[in-house]
Amino acid sequence: MLDRAYRDYCLLSLRNCWLLGWFLLVALSCFGQSVSDPWLILVSGETGSINAHTTRQDLVRMYGASNVVDQDVDVSEEETEAGTVVFPNDPQRSIEIRWRDPDKKTLPAFVQIEGGASRWKAGHNISLGTSLKELERLNGRPFHLAGFGGDYCGTVSSWDKGSLADELDGGHGQLLLRLGPPSDTHVPQKEQSQLMCDHDFSSDHPVMQKLNPRVYQIMWGFASPTK
Repeated sequence: MLDRAYRDYCLLSLRNCWLLGWFLLVALSCFGQSVSDPWLILVSGETGSINAHTTRQDLVRMYGASNVVDQDVDVSEEETEAGTVVFPNDPQRSIEIRWRDPDKKTLPAFVQIEGGASRWKAGHNISLGTSLKELERLNGRPFHLAGFGGDYCGTVSSWDKGSLADELDGGHGQLLLRLGPPSDTHVPQKEQSQLMCDHDFSSDHPVMQKLNPRVYQIMWGFASPTK
């Protein structure tokens, strides 16, 4: 009789532990889904720490007045435009904003990062340093990008109807990626010269595959908010 009672007690304890574990798993799952990544910027501009509705006051509130500086930002190699830079002295957190209303400094039109590495990222963890081969994997197929000899060096020109096309260029904003050869490449210059042309190449070009360039600039172009 005592053995049976002990067995029932053990079974009940095991059942309660299982239920508790299941509850904790569900709770953690819900919690994880409700916590957004503070460094993620969505091309839709609908949500996120920086989005299509962000104002300069929002930036000061989130990052502190000393980390928000108004200054000219690069538009092209020979053109600048008034904007705002967050964390201007921290390369891995620095991000530039061009305003749709530059006087009031509201409604970001373009947000961009540039360099070798950054905490900021787009969907699928695409960030500075993401490789061509990783983009191909995410896209599910090759894509096209500009050669390395023109004004828009290494700019992705088409996802060629791959998996990233609708998400990154779906008519609700646009994500511009620019790729360049890694600084530590061992590909001979003679081979690299095949890509130094002012026209587009497929990412599966043999030299492009061998070079495997990395993202050095990301620009989010937000659509004009409807509200």
